[in-house]
Amino acid sequence: MAILSLSTTSCVVYHPHNVDIPLLHEKGELQADASFSLSAPLLAAPAVNASIAYAPIDVLGLQGGISITSPTNLYAQGAAGAYLPFEKTVFEFYLGYGYGLSGHEKWSNLNDHKFRVDGRYGTIFGQANIGWVNLADGLIDVGFGLKGGSLKGHWERMQINDDATETVVNTKDGPQLLVEPQFVFRIGWERIKFSFNLSYAYLHEWKVNNDYFLYDPFSVAVGMHFKL
Repeated sequence: MAILSLSTTSCVVYHPHNVDIPLLHEKGELQADASFSLSAPLLAAPAVNASIAYAPIDVLGLQGGISITSPTNLYAQGAAGAYLPFEKTVFEFYLGYGYGLSGHEKWSNLNDHKFRVDGRYGTIFGQANIGWVNLADGLIDVGFGLKGGSLKGHWERMQINDDATETVVNTKDGPQLLVEPQFVFRIGWERIKFSFNLSYAYLHEWKVNNDYFLYDPFSVAVGMHFKL
């Protein structure tokens, strides 16, 4: 029971972030997306997410997103790339950079020692998307994305001593190969839709249950999508 309690109450250092697949379709198009996500299997990273995408000219797309789990657990990214519409089918490709913080609250292990995990990381990535917009008379959008790149970070696990000082117990560093497939489904009206987003993260040579440096491979989000 003690092991179960530790696993279910501790935070994770990484989980897939719900940055929307925009599927931009025309010059001047502006989109916004807001959602709530939950990671799995540890259920340790409920997050509030927001994304924005804009097509200032034909072909060029700009995108930004932020995901907040707590004031010490957040991620933000920006990307630029190309969108290619063919009637209802859209191809997109973006290059971008993301930056995140992972700050865990204190908890006790089996020996009743208190620990804290802090870290930060950066991602350099490319993302390719394909999707179909305005299906069923404009009521449905469907998209698939594949994000890949390098995640480089540094995390420290520190023991909280009785005198409130901290001792570094062990560390974890990058870089790691990052691969994140993603699926989005939106249904509603032409300019306002309910959204469902499913993401998966694969980090090379990083076990999901890696001691105190845990990561959740799955993320599910529900929210609202706006075409402004």
